[in-house]
Amino acid sequence: MNTTRNNFVRQEISMFRWISLLIAVLTLQGAQAGTLLKRIHVDHAFRYGGGEWEIVIHGNDGDPDLDPEKVVMVVIDQPFPSEGGRATRPSSGQWDFLGVGANEDIWLIPQAFTPLLWPGWRTEGRFAEYFDSDPRLGFTSRFVKISLEGVTYSGLGAGHFSIWSNQTGGVTKQWISSADGITEEDGYYFSSGHAHNNFGFSDPGVYRVDYSASAFLSNDGGSPPAGTNPVTSPVQSFYYAVGTYAEWKASYFEPHELVDGDPVDDSPEVAHYHSDTDQDGVSLLLEYAFNLSPVEMDSKVLVPWEGTSGLPAVQFDDSDNGKRLVIEYVRRRSRGAPRLSYHPEFSSSLDAEWADGVSETVSPVDATWERVRVVDPVAAGGESARFGRVRVELE
Repeated sequence: MNTTRNNFVRQEISMFRWISLLIAVLTLQGAQAGTLLKRIHVDHAFRYGGGEWEIVIHGNDGDPDLDPEKVVMVVIDQPFPSEGGRATRPSSGQWDFLGVGANEDIWLIPQAFTPLLWPGWRTEGRFAEYFDSDPRLGFTSRFVKISLEGVTYSGLGAGHFSIWSNQTGGVTKQWISSADGITEEDGYYFSSGHAHNNFGFSDPGVYRVDYSASAFLSNDGGSPPAGTNPVTSPVQSFYYAVGTYAEWKASYFEPHELVDGDPVDDSPEVAHYHSDTDQDGVSLLLEYAFNLSPVEMDSKVLVPWEGTSGLPAVQFDDSDNGKRLVIEYVRRRSRGAPRLSYHPEFSSSLDAEWADGVSETVSPVDATWERVRVVDPVAAGGESARFGRVRVELE
């Protein structure tokens, strides 16, 4: 297992200080999310005409074309193929280009039809036939090459990206892999004007993938014909959110704010897990974990027994087995957040070892959230101090 993938983000919350929090709500102006695509057939479309390129996300089935800079394509972190894109990498060495080890998780968008996100490729233009000697081709056609120009990743893993095709007879043809660095060989060729392939992502997170398209407008008339008068498109970024946390961030922030740097304005990543985008004292990961907004100053403590959002509430309860601390908090249900875990813990000192809570009681709130009540295993007595916290881990 990749050691990077085993590093968890740890956010610790000491609850005894939250009683003094000042609660304010202020909607941030200018916070604007992109369009999220989850269950739709679209194409990465590169159109050439009149000496210019137009690059859009083409909507099939009557859907409108979209600006790639305003769109995030979502890969659901549930089992492939019926529920999402999470699969297990086969053990054969031919799959090393995916950037994960044998039998490890890989997230993919399939070449074959899926009712989930199904992006293909589309080109329009009067392109010439020519012979391409690339060993993956070796024949003549009206090829358009999609070149990988860069991959920028925000997440906790390595963030490798790949493209491959399933060929007749069970042959797998590798086109693109960022796991071994990006070279001129990282390109996908197609000639039908519309095609599909497999997209692979090694880890959950947000990916900005930069492509360019190139083709020839004429040939030399030889046999086989060689392409002449080449045309190459500008580099265009496309965004993919892999997993629930990445999708949640994409629902609040513009695509270029989700990863480090931007090819246009060179702005830094806004939506990093430890950032406090709304400046309310709560990091982005904790906003995600406790049903708060990252674009509103809505820091507050959960209302026990009935609240549906807020930081965990800690209070004494002497109704059973002596006076004990109780933590109550909202938790994302495991199906909706498979890489997020919560650890309610108690201690007699901030420097001492923390112990797990006991007597967990769970009440469902809705399809996404549940309310959890956990009791301190040690009764408070005399002048002894007890502390409670909820530790959140994102894998």
